[in-house]
Amino acid sequence: MAGLAGLLFLRPGLDSVAWAGIGLLASGAIVVGIVRIRPQRSGPWWALAASLVAMMLGDFVYGLVTPDGDPPALAQLSYLAMFPIVAIALIGLTRESVFLDDRSRLLDLLALGTTGLLASWVFIASPRMAGGGMTAADWSMQAAFTLGDVIVLVVTTRLVTATPGNASAILLTIGAAGMLAGDAAYGVGQARGGLQPGGPADAAYVLLYAAWGAAALLPSMARLTAPPAGPVRPAREPVHGLGMALLLACVAFAPLVLLVQALTGGVHDGPVIAVASGITLVLLVVRLSDAVGKHASALRRERALRQAGTVLVGAADAGQVADAVRAAVRTLLPEDAPHDTVVDFSLTDLMPLGELSAPRIQPVADIPPLWSARLAGHDHVLVCPLDAGVLYVAAPRRDLVTALDAVSVVAAQAALALARIGLTEAASRRDSDEYLRAVTEHGTDVVLVLDDDQRIRYTSPSVADLLGIWPTPFATLREIVAPEDREQVLRTVERARAEDRDGTRDLWSLRRPDGTRVLVEVIFRDLRDDRLVRGMVVTLRDVSEQRRAEHELLGRAFSDSPPPRTATAPRASSTDHDHARRHGLGDRAVGGRPRGALGPAAGGVPRPRVRTRPLLAGVLGAQAGPDLARRR
Repeated sequence: MAGLAGLLFLRPGLDSVAWAGIGLLASGAIVVGIVRIRPQRSGPWWALAASLVAMMLGDFVYGLVTPDGDPPALAQLSYLAMFPIVAIALIGLTRESVFLDDRSRLLDLLALGTTGLLASWVFIASPRMAGGGMTAADWSMQAAFTLGDVIVLVVTTRLVTATPGNASAILLTIGAAGMLAGDAAYGVGQARGGLQPGGPADAAYVLLYAAWGAAALLPSMARLTAPPAGPVRPAREPVHGLGMALLLACVAFAPLVLLVQALTGGVHDGPVIAVASGITLVLLVVRLSDAVGKHASALRRERALRQAGTVLVGAADAGQVADAVRAAVRTLLPEDAPHDTVVDFSLTDLMPLGELSAPRIQPVADIPPLWSARLAGHDHVLVCPLDAGVLYVAAPRRDLVTALDAVSVVAAQAALALARIGLTEAASRRDSDEYLRAVTEHGTDVVLVLDDDQRIRYTSPSVADLLGIWPTPFATLREIVAPEDREQVLRTVERARAEDRDGTRDLWSLRRPDGTRVLVEVIFRDLRDDRLVRGMVVTLRDVSEQRRAEHELLGRAFSDSPPPRTATAPRASSTDHDHARRHGLGDRAVGGRPRGALGPAAGGVPRPRVRTRPLLAGVLGAQAGPDLARRR
């Protein structure tokens, strides 16, 4: 481009060729930047390249005429067509830019500035510039170009202030300033008798081409339409600007000036009035479009919030709360917006405290790895704290900013619902524990309620009579038994968790602190799914005396049975005596006499024979039958 610029200044006769080369190089640089850097939204940059092509076409046609000739109509049309294309590019940058969430103030200021420039030209500058080498229509056309240059410069300057340090935005502003300077120099040259090639105006136009082409070659061009790298805080309150009344007055000013000139002797500033009217009309349409879109979104969010509040009021558990939140998020975001919603109740302890204090938008890579891998298809995620969890909503950043306040309200309602459910469950468990305490306070059976981590949440008072201890707070079941008895306890607990909830029965032999043992029948019932219990209910019953009585009856049954035909009567085995001693039942529990005592067949005192089978059936019930069968 430097060689073509040198050709422009050294060989003014080849200015049309030089302008064609400069314009194609600048627009080609923008295309190369789009293809190489691949911004997320490339539409504004394509429009910027098209505007340079339009300006290049005007310069090429203008260079074909002599310096003293009038500008061709095709050149003027090309210059005028450049401004709508540049407006499309700037609207795309301000609409898609992550730094201009609310542009109402910018639009109002542009409308007011356009009206002020139009008034200054029509009532101050135009009457004093009559004569010279330019007609009133020429001056009006020049004023229209200058007005468009000012608008472009104001918008690009706003981008620079919104994105400090962005080199592409700075180059766009430098190019806009060069365009304004070039048009001003062109107007001065035309007023002095004609513009000569290679002057200050051409240098300013070369700066415009070079700056805008270089802006697209820098990586910072992608940041003008891409989400920021750091966490995004909630946006400030929207600025309503100068109001719709002032904007309507700005739109009506240009037709009013045209009417006044038509009634007072002829229209002298038609081009500038037409350009100013078009600019203010476009600004009004954009402003109204934004307002209508925001109003429609607000109505949709309000309806979704009412529906979500109705569902959350009747939610009975965390699952229903999560379903209601997902449904509300689907309604709050645009229908075509790709999104993913995660309600996490397990990773709150891994989240920094600052991230749980208020809703915020941040990159997906900054959330816990488990969910960042699942949401890897998105760039940003909205993080909202819940009562006992975190809500993650991954979607395009602009959609998240729009729905931030509404999703925050849903998250707050969900947190209240979760708190209500938690308090209700806590109150229900307390009432359940009070009921159990009232029922079991004077009972002999021990009732324990275990949480999911096997810690004892409730203990009936009779545990001290049965085991001789009182469990410490947050103790587990294995911690309240002797070390040698823990294996059987753990085995039964694992079996109870694996089996169904109808109940698991077992028989434990537990050692008390005084060294004695107690034979305990244990029953497990899994009521973790019951919202009133939320735990494992364990019932312990002392069956030592019952089993001692059973053994005595069994011993008497054996002693009263007729002797076998062999020479010696049956005697209790050593295994029976060991079993009785291990359970603290004594030698009399087997056969009703000490080990080695003589029975009737060994010369002892005979006893009357009694029919024992009906007696056992009536006393022991069905449980004595199998024991008796095994003994025999």
